Amino acid sequence: MFDVHATEEEDKLVLLCALDRLGGCTEEQLLRFVVETGLQSQFQFYIALAGLKESALVRETHHIEGRLLILTPEGRQSMDMFAGRIRASLQEKLETYGAGWRRRVREELQMPADWKQDGNGFLVTLRALEFGEEIFSMKLTAATKAQAKRFCERWPQKAVYLYQTVMEQLGELPDEQEKNQP
Repeated sequence: MFDVHATEEEDKLVLLCALDRLGGCTEEQLLRFVVETGLQSQFQFYIALAGLKESALVRETHHIEGRLLILTPEGRQSMDMFAGRIRASLQEKLETYGAGWRRRVREELQMPADWKQDGNGFLVTLRALEFGEEIFSMKLTAATKAQAKRFCERWPQKAVYLYQTVMEQLGELPDEQEKNQP
């Protein structure tokens, strides 16, 4: 449930603090964070974000997954100076949910997964990134939309295991490594 809306300025401060807690993230990730935690409505979000971009307190930077929102030095300074003006209930939500969402955002950026309808099935693309470079990619066809979504949801937790398994199965076996060493 959303708190009673106060001012557009508070909405902007909430977004600045949210970006500070999450680090660089996509617009969609920031929107999900503020809406799912009850910090703002979607309407408040878009109005506040437009104002922050226009004021150059937030900017977009390029990432392999698209464009990430980040605080500018002026945005950080504004946040530091005025964050105390955010209502306690909203500050508590930022503190309570910030760290967990930061991990979630990092996983999504390092282990991107998406799906789209393709003919009679659903094409699922699962990728692993390291230092901004793709190190592993898989494309699968799911029979149903629910299955495609499930593949995407499970990918961040299963990516390391699947990557290691593929490397073990396709790469050298441990006893072959010993034979090839001098």
